[in-house]
Amino acid sequence: MPVQVVRIGNISEKVVKSICKSAEKDMAETPAGKFMLGPALNFPPRAYNPSRKQYNSDLLLSWLYRNTDKKSKILGLINVDLYTESRALNFIFGQAQCPGKVAIVSIYRLNPIFYGEKSNLELLIERATKEVVHELGHTFGLKHCPNPECVMSFSPSILDVDKKSSTFCVVCRNKQHSK
Repeated sequence: MPVQVVRIGNISEKVVKSICKSAEKDMAETPAGKFMLGPALNFPPRAYNPSRKQYNSDLLLSWLYRNTDKKSKILGLINVDLYTESRALNFIFGQAQCPGKVAIVSIYRLNPIFYGEKSNLELLIERATKEVVHELGHTFGLKHCPNPECVMSFSPSILDVDKKSSTFCVVCRNKQHSK
């Protein structure tokens, strides 16, 4: 099943293409198939929460689902701070329907610049690839994995993202192939 990638808001097409190329390679042995660049969309106005200065990913997921083609998986890529009302977290890197059709990943907190470090496009692409593979794994029904090196491990901090690999562990790979 192909993955339609939707740029939402102000995010570089070059960065999106690099993330897609990297994630497609890491997901080569999965049902994900080819990544296809879809339309660029503007943010739905009610997704922004001014008191938090963040975007509500729950609203963005349902909006993406309503406004895109259901024949493929949908991956929304954005460059804003996200939160979810479904968990008590200050922020999230991404979210997905599990199982389902739609996932969203933000590069906002994956960018080294957010942490006061110098710009590093390679590190940004590496981190974003891990989160894209992780969230798409959820769309295929995979839950969080206890193996901290598996791409499906829960990553509440950037250090956790940096620790894990961009591929599925043997257990998660087998679960995915059995679905």
